[in-house]
Amino acid sequence: MIGEFSQKPKTDAYFQAIDAYVMGLGSVKKELRSQLSYSVNRKFLWMWAYEKTGDGTLYLNVALDHREDFPGIHRVSQVGARRWNHHVVVKSLETANSSWLQELIRKGFEFSCR
Repeated sequence: MIGEFSQKPKTDAYFQAIDAYVMGLGSVKKELRSQLSYSVNRKFLWMWAYEKTGDGTLYLNVALDHREDFPGIHRVSQVGARRWNHHVVVKSLETANSSWLQELIRKGFEFSCR
């Protein structure tokens, strides 16, 4: 699992689009470990790729206090009484820049600000 995408140009382009949106939401802390995570008062977004997966796939997870059912969400898991993880697989710039993904991320940001 990697959180730095410069060796995967397509994946990096998806990351750059999403990162620009996230950083424009407000005061967000970004942390790079095996995944790239974003937080305000708590973490709300994680992004990663796999070293052996071909270029052009970016995985992300958005944490909310409720379930959302946008059509592009790959899987939703309830991981706590008021915690839902929304897993998204990004394979195009269209998805990376989509209004539904931006809305999901914005809701994660707002959840993190509470």
